[in-house]
Formats: sequence, structure tokens, C-alpha cells
Amino acid sequence: MNYIKEMLLEDLQNWYDVKGIEKVDSPSLLVYPRKVKQNIKRAISMAGGPEFLQPHVKTFKCQEVVDLLMNEGVTKFKCSTIAEAEMLAMSGAKEVLIAYPMVGPKVDRMVKLILVYQDTQFSCLVDCPAQAKHLSDHTHLAEVYLRVYLDLNVGTDRTGIRPGEKAEALFDLCKATSHLIIQGVHVYDGHLRQIDIKDRRQACNEAFEPVQELACKMEQKYGKALSVIAGGSPTFPIHSKREGVICSPGTFPYWDRGYALSLPEQKFTYAAVLICRVISKPAPDLICVDLGYKSVASEGPLENRVWFLDYPDLVPVSHSEEHMVLRITEDMNLTIGKLLFVIPYHICPTVAMYDRVLSIEYEKVSGRWATLARRRRINI
Repeated sequence: MNYIKEMLLEDLQNWYDVKGIEKVDSPSLLVYPRKVKQNIKRAISMAGGPEFLQPHVKTFKCQEVVDLLMNEGVTKFKCSTIAEAEMLAMSGAKEVLIAYPMVGPKVDRMVKLILVYQDTQFSCLVDCPAQAKHLSDHTHLAEVYLRVYLDLNVGTDRTGIRPGEKAEALFDLCKATSHLIIQGVHVYDGHLRQIDIKDRRQACNEAFEPVQELACKMEQKYGKALSVIAGGSPTFPIHSKREGVICSPGTFPYWDRGYALSLPEQKFTYAAVLICRVISKPAPDLICVDLGYKSVASEGPLENRVWFLDYPDLVPVSHSEEHMVLRITEDMNLTIGKLLFVIPYHICPTVAMYDRVLSIEYEKVSGRWATLARRRRINI
């Protein structure tokens, strides 16, 4: 079936339908590879080419999506855990940035990554002199060189150092340290989530200005071009317009309800769907489904956790470990055992709850993708 026919078919039926779905236990997470591929191609187009995209793997955590990205020319990736970094190395990724402070045993584990997976170029973040010394001491003892990025705080106030004199001094310290190789600067501005893209762009440009000044100053001082890795999903369309800047969104392969509503300018499509079932009718106007907060990300308000594709008017009224209670109307024919398709508001932590996802192609279960990096440890 060619692409045009597939698109026409989707216009005539629910794209998420699956033949034989009644045999699949719930809750389960379904992934639609063709839609994942569409989202990847759209992200690469927005970035201006695969060389300007360094996607974060925290959303999908599986080798199959890494393979799809690499098939489109993406070779650089970002992650937050040692397990995610190892999964990427096992997949043959060329460059992997662990965008997380390496402290305590994590430093030794990272050294092991460097020694075991020598075809992958690993790097991590640094945001203070004590951290730089800690990394330098460990890599010196192990006789390995560690690539680092200066982590700049532009208002998120989570990690990083503010651009300015202290950041310049830290850059100089890393440059002078024998076993650290400073590659450039890293900026995550996830606090910028204005619905209006014009307001978000203005705030993003203002936050990025001192970053650009710092990078230019260090390039002039040391006569070497620096890599600038910037942004997440909210500021992706803004940073993608900057010359030479590498963008690192993460949610786009699967997408979710939260970003679909808050980032309307980004035309990614849903590619991951939960299924659940009606397990009880405790009152005439209530049903209970098997979608507790052990099955879907639940850090948001109750009304902002799930969205039902066939029944968008369903309203959650309570949520517990294994149950979600929903208010129904008289015209909803929701009997015991009824299967429901659900889009989570936050897909990233939702994926981490499933040891595997089911891939769906041509309305059939086509495979099972292990969520390999949901584990804290794979081998190292």
C-alpha cells in the first residue's frame, strides 16, 4: 500500500484501530511506526538537516526509535541516564551527551562507558568548579579523556551556571584541566512555555543573548569553534532558526496531548496510544477503567492526565494506583469490558512505566519494542 493510499485510508477510519486488539491485555502502550517516521522527518526538516538535530531519548528509551532516527541521518543524541547512554552506544550512535551532572558512582560508570564503547563519543555537563575537579580527578586516574559541555542556566534554575564572568572562569578552568575536553555550551530553557509563539520567541531570544555572547567570547579567546546545543521541545522552532545551533527536542517521535495543546505551532502527530478497559460501573453516571497512576503519568492536575480519542468528553473524577474513575453521560454506551484508546498528556514518564510497547502497522500488532533504557542499569 503506497503512502497516498494510506493517508486516504486514515481519512476514512480511526488511524489507531487495531485488528484483534481484544486479545491484548490492558493497560498497554501502542506505538505506530509510520507516524513515528513522519514525526522524525518533520523534526529534521524543522532543524534544517539531521546534523542540526541531537534528540533527547528520554521519551522513547528504545533502540527501535534510535534506529529510525539513524536511518534518517541522525548521529548525535542526548540523554539523562547511564542506561540511556549505553542503549545509544549499543545502537551505534556516534555522539552521546549525558545532559545530567555526573556525581559519585556515576562518574566511574561513565568512565566504563568510555572504555567499553570506544566507537561512541561520550560527553557530559559541568556547571561548577567542584564538579570539574571531581570529573578531572576520576578521568586522570583512569587515564581517559572526557568531553564536557558548559551547562548554562538561563532561568530554568534546575542545573547550570549563569552566563557571565563565573561561567567564563569555569570555561577557562575546564580548558586548562588536562583530562577534560570542553566541546561547547549546553542550554535547556524548558521554563519558556508561552502559548503564543511570538511571546515565547521574544523570551527565548532574550535568554539566549548572553549565551551567544559567552560562546563568541570563548571562541575568540581560544580560536576554536564551539558547539552550541540549545533548547527542548517548546523552544525547538525558535533555536532551529539560529545558524549553527544544534537543537535537542525529545518528545516529537511520540508526541502527547500536553504539547499538542501548549505548542500548537508544532505539527507533530500522535504516535503512541494507551489502551484501557472499563472494569466497573460503581454508579449510574460513573465508570472505572484500569488506568491507574502506575500506568500513566499523573504529575499534572486530574483533568490533565488523559484524553480519550473516541470519548473526548469523559471527565476523570478520581485516580489511584490501579483505578481511574470517570464521569459519563447517558448517551455513552460504555459497558463492562469496553476498550478505550487514550492519549496521555505526558508521554515521557508514561513510557517509563512499560517494559515494552506494541508496534502497530496496517492495523495489526507487528512487533514488541523493549523499553530497554527504562532500567537504571543495563550492563554498566
